[in-house]
Amino acid sequence: MEKLDNLMKSQLSPGGIVIPGGRELHMEVIETQTGLVWMSVEAATQQDFDNLELGDSLRGVGIAAAGMDAALFLHSPNAEGEPVRERIIGGHRFINVAIPGEATPLPGGMIELMVNKAHVVGYAGGRALTILSMPEGDFVEVVGDADLDHQLTLPEGASLRTIELKEPWVVPLPNPTKTLWRFGENLRSFQGPVTLP
Repeated sequence: MEKLDNLMKSQLSPGGIVIPGGRELHMEVIETQTGLVWMSVEAATQQDFDNLELGDSLRGVGIAAAGMDAALFLHSPNAEGEPVRERIIGGHRFINVAIPGEATPLPGGMIELMVNKAHVVGYAGGRALTILSMPEGDFVEVVGDADLDHQLTLPEGASLRTIELKEPWVVPLPNPTKTLWRFGENLRSFQGPVTLP
């Protein structure tokens, strides 16, 4: 992990924030008026999410396990060159990480969202990683548990495959990022497109 941590630190911009904890659970909420998405910085529990008092201005998005081993945000959406925006919500430190576009349902039950964000993800060497291949490219696993791949119903023309990483892999996601989601009890997301190692 030390090699991955060093590679990630080399990507960090002034004002950026490293997310601690690897493949831990993180909470997200969205501002109902602006569409800004805020993510908990530290790992959280389902009870933390259930106990959040959000008021009328915020709505819970969910809580899910990160699929990557390391992550950082260079800046908040539309705020390049400025520190990542932070706030305290329900006693937890949150940062503004994304602005999602309109959701497009895909045949098979997945949802496609274009997301404005400055997100870098990292994967440790020596691990297996699920890749969703679509006609327009390859999408890397960002949210969820690969042990549940069998539960996914894929869009037409899509396929899943596993790659074995010999070395750490650091991926600056494109901005905007195309994100493909399976919502429900076992939240999953693949994001990209990316160039595989």
